[in-house]
Amino acid sequence: MTQFKSKKIAKLGMYIATLVLGCLLACSCGVGGTNKDVQGAGSTEKSNGGKSSIYAELKANNGWQSGERTYTQYAMAIHNDSDKEVTNWSVDLKKNGSKVEQNWNSNIKESGDVYEVTPLSYNNKIASKNAQQDIGIIASAASKDRMEIKSVTVKYSDGTTETVNGAGQKTDKKDDSKKDDSKKEEPKKDDSKKEEPKKDDSKKDDSKKDDSQKQEKTTVPTGRLHVQGTKLVDSKGKVVQLKGVSSHGIAWFPEFVNADALKTLKNDWNANVFRIAMYTNEYNGYCSGGNKEYLKNLVDQGVKYATDNGMYVIIDWHILSDGNPNINKGEALKFFDEMSRKYANHENVLYEICNEPQGSDWNSVIKPYATDVVKTIRANDKNAVILVGTNTWSQDVDQVIGNQLDDKNVMYVLHFYASTHRDDLRNKMQRAIDAGVPVFVSECSITDASGNGGIDYDSANKWLSLLNKNDVSFVAWSLCNKNESSALIKPSCNKKSGWTDDDLSDTGKWFKKAISE
Repeated sequence: MTQFKSKKIAKLGMYIATLVLGCLLACSCGVGGTNKDVQGAGSTEKSNGGKSSIYAELKANNGWQSGERTYTQYAMAIHNDSDKEVTNWSVDLKKNGSKVEQNWNSNIKESGDVYEVTPLSYNNKIASKNAQQDIGIIASAASKDRMEIKSVTVKYSDGTTETVNGAGQKTDKKDDSKKDDSKKEEPKKDDSKKEEPKKDDSKKDDSKKDDSQKQEKTTVPTGRLHVQGTKLVDSKGKVVQLKGVSSHGIAWFPEFVNADALKTLKNDWNANVFRIAMYTNEYNGYCSGGNKEYLKNLVDQGVKYATDNGMYVIIDWHILSDGNPNINKGEALKFFDEMSRKYANHENVLYEICNEPQGSDWNSVIKPYATDVVKTIRANDKNAVILVGTNTWSQDVDQVIGNQLDDKNVMYVLHFYASTHRDDLRNKMQRAIDAGVPVFVSECSITDASGNGGIDYDSANKWLSLLNKNDVSFVAWSLCNKNESSALIKPSCNKKSGWTDDDLSDTGKWFKKAISE
């Protein structure tokens, strides 16, 4: 409304008329005594000066230095204090000189000095008086400046949208008691309580499992492994369940790849496998500016130390932000050609060719990639076991049913984080196994999917029971002292081997027991 300047008492009538007209216009636009300005049909905008029905949190949970760059791990949450369901959301982050290196449970698009964070298909909705959490970001910067929230935008179930400048502020009516429920929405909340029916289904297939259950098992496998049905067996035909530990990214925590560390894992934990995780597209990754010769040397050391300790070893092409494995396919072909030539005569080497694909259809994207990489490896090594990742951070192992690669020594990867992935993913794994898909869990933890949330012991124990029931091999993430709950070593411990139980995190203690049994 145009502001009126009173100059003469004689114009009082005009002032009153103008004031009345302004009130009528405001009412017709739906604007009351609030601080919202109309931005368009069904759209409102609010500054962060007052309470808002939506707000976001961006917490720096962890930080570390690597070279000249400072790394920060963020946890982000979007809260909905309104009486309506949010059907979509986006958060704009001021970069402040930061570069996103990794992200999970979100899409991120760069635009000028802003990163736009948007949801994936399974976490776009936020119920009334609830929150969407478990959104993780790792960013690096040349300084210690950190990203901050510029604005939050949501779309409600009634079609209206709301934008809050800044992070917004928590309202007095926030119902915190429902925060935990939001974690249960990933990946599919509706299916999360169907475990009991699946137990019945698995019993129907017991007749198919009798032969493999009668096979003799061993905790000390010998010679080269191969796939038989859904099981791994050793050179004597005995069923093998590999249990061990994965490194963190070897470019970031190379000091934990050492002879004494693997000796500790073998002797104290009874581990029989070590996974060498080499990031491909993150900071200092193999395909993103890292020193390739240095990284390959670390891989060679890991293979040597595992071999010296009588352990199997997985060479892991650790895709993450490069969610489509074809992005760096050329480099993958050259890398695995070199590795498989070098280790063709090593009976203890397994190859993991794509850690966690995302947004990549199995049939049209991952399978053709895997076919070419497997062919490259087979030109040098006819018998090594090869692990192939599946879509959605290696959760969609059921997409392989009836559509496996034409190779008898391939297993299909599933990853879980017990506090996030519960009955739905356990049932998915069991369905795949019952359908004849050989599954290998090459990465798992008992925290949430960010790697830095709370531990769910109940879900973890259910996972362990299911893995042992099906003789599924599993590898724990990760061997480092990073300040996050999935790290197996306490951040206060500087030992690189010879860890006592007091040196282990709660996750480390749980996995040591699970592996050694």
